[in-house]
Amino acid sequence: MSQFNQQLELARKRQHRMYLWLLTTFALVFLVIVTIIFASRGTRIEVKPDDATDVSINADSWLAMVMFGSVYSLAESTEIEVIADGFYPHQQTIEQTDSGKVLRIMLTPLPAKIVLSTSLEDNQTAWLMDEQIVAVADILEYELPAGEHQLKVQHPHYQTMTIDLSLSRGETVAQDVELQPLQGELTVNSVPSGALVTIDEAEVGKTPLTLPLQGGLHSVKVSLAKYETTEETIEIKNSKPELERNYRLSPETAGVRLNLKPSGGQLTLNGLRIENAQLISVEAGKSYRLTYAKPGFFSQSETFTLSTNEKRSFDITLQPEMGKVEVLSAPSATVTVDGKPMGNTPIELDLQAVSHDIQLSLNGYRTVAKSITPSAAEAQKLSFTLIPEAQAKKAEAPRLYKNKAGGEMALFSPNDIIKMGAGRDEPGQRANEFLKQVRLNRPFYAGTNEVTNTEYQKFDSSKSGDPQLPVTNVSWLEAVKFSNWLSEQEGLTPVYDVQGNQLNRINLNADGYRLLMEAEWEWLARKAGKPEQTLFVWGNERVIPTKAVNIADEAAKGSVSLYVPRYYDGFAGIAPVKSFSREKSGLYDLGGNVSEWTHDSYSLTAPKPDTVYPHTLDSSTLSMRVVKGANWRSGSLSELRASYRDGAEQGRDTLGFRVGRFLNGGNE
Repeated sequence: MSQFNQQLELARKRQHRMYLWLLTTFALVFLVIVTIIFASRGTRIEVKPDDATDVSINADSWLAMVMFGSVYSLAESTEIEVIADGFYPHQQTIEQTDSGKVLRIMLTPLPAKIVLSTSLEDNQTAWLMDEQIVAVADILEYELPAGEHQLKVQHPHYQTMTIDLSLSRGETVAQDVELQPLQGELTVNSVPSGALVTIDEAEVGKTPLTLPLQGGLHSVKVSLAKYETTEETIEIKNSKPELERNYRLSPETAGVRLNLKPSGGQLTLNGLRIENAQLISVEAGKSYRLTYAKPGFFSQSETFTLSTNEKRSFDITLQPEMGKVEVLSAPSATVTVDGKPMGNTPIELDLQAVSHDIQLSLNGYRTVAKSITPSAAEAQKLSFTLIPEAQAKKAEAPRLYKNKAGGEMALFSPNDIIKMGAGRDEPGQRANEFLKQVRLNRPFYAGTNEVTNTEYQKFDSSKSGDPQLPVTNVSWLEAVKFSNWLSEQEGLTPVYDVQGNQLNRINLNADGYRLLMEAEWEWLARKAGKPEQTLFVWGNERVIPTKAVNIADEAAKGSVSLYVPRYYDGFAGIAPVKSFSREKSGLYDLGGNVSEWTHDSYSLTAPKPDTVYPHTLDSSTLSMRVVKGANWRSGSLSELRASYRDGAEQGRDTLGFRVGRFLNGGNE
């Protein structure tokens, strides 16, 4: 075989091997795809709203794929991102438990944005969007929902302009707005007539006179020989575009013209107050004493006598009066005078002899303020003792108050260590009841009872149920949404950052409503108001006191697997809140009625031994959360103990919640 034919044969074999490799790779990829599809049931992604276009769904795992709007995955959890024109990107975690389900994702639309400007520089332009004022400024930058809107642009000296806007999601509209000047009219009359009228330094005619005048401020001067000149500033504006002025001119007499500095003081002539400080007419040949005074300045006087038709000018400039003020504080703090930082205490200030607002501030302490008026005659000394903000807020805080939903809140100020959980030798102990020590030292409020149907319906009117019964069948996420809603009603910072049906973040510094921490719940149930920590809410005795708790009693025999013999609570199911005796903590129903959601995530990781944990919120965003407390179906020794704990994600008919909040948020 020739060398050429040999090379041709080798090339043919290499080509065959390449085809074989491509075919094998394709078969493997196809096999992986088929494996994913058959090994996992797809999660159908339904994107709302229906008008979302160019929707794309991306999965971040190589064990997952997206086909025809469904996500197929072999991973325990898969992060997906949904993108559509005109909407914010949406991230979602798909768990294996979501396989075979339809997952509805509601996209948040992007707002439209307008950037409008005028050629004016006086910040008097009012911008009204759909008849509501949104800004008073020369430039408007504003975000608003997509759709049809009407914008009105108003200025006192210009004609109102109306702009119809049709905005798309995510659209930015930039435009220069050219306002048309307001056309007004001025009529000037005088007695006697024939006086020369000067407007803005230009002579326009003699009285009587009517002339057009654009919107704005204008200086008007009316002058006539042998009469005093009259001057005035007028304004032509939308609310009054037509003005009429009638001047009665005064014959020229002796007088003084004044140039007073600073302005705004009080002028007296022979002890009588003078309102018009520009020109004063006086009687010729008579002696006068002119005095000008203003708080914070030394007054000044002039004595004079004028001849007939004599005119004289006085320039009076007052000198500031200063006084010394010494400011002391414990601890040292920053001093501001009328909002201007002056330094730290101790400090000596030279201040003008007028009223001043002095403030002392220090991070973590309550700001103190005092108004003083210094004097050149005598120095002043101010001494302050600053109180920590947490201490001041605690002293002011009510022991009990009603929140906006109608629930009663009680204040607790612990300085204690709660020993959570139970040892292996404790009867009824469960493996998840880890021994853990937490130091509770931050004041917090707790609801005296579980949230009722009445309270919850103010947040969600679709929820039905007996008004005084605790709300149940509420998921953990619904409970924290109620907490956020209650925070917003009272102007507090929400604790939970929830987008749609996903918890994104816990705000550790927030002062808003939240669910009780597991440690707070156990402290309230086992130690608050007691000389020592107890096993049960009512104490250490296994014999339950009368009317102590609502649990599975003799009436539940036959309907539950375990019940407490020879105990009668008077209710076959859930009881209205506060039906039982107030517990040692001052709260109701921690030991029964319904179990309660807590703030903490449910974990089976044992705490570190010999560690005392701080009084801080769990920042985890895990969906499984701790459930505490017995309920009306509880009849076992294990469930009745206050250390009993469980984990859940969804609501049930034996599970409710109560709210709490830190007194000072993260500033304690």
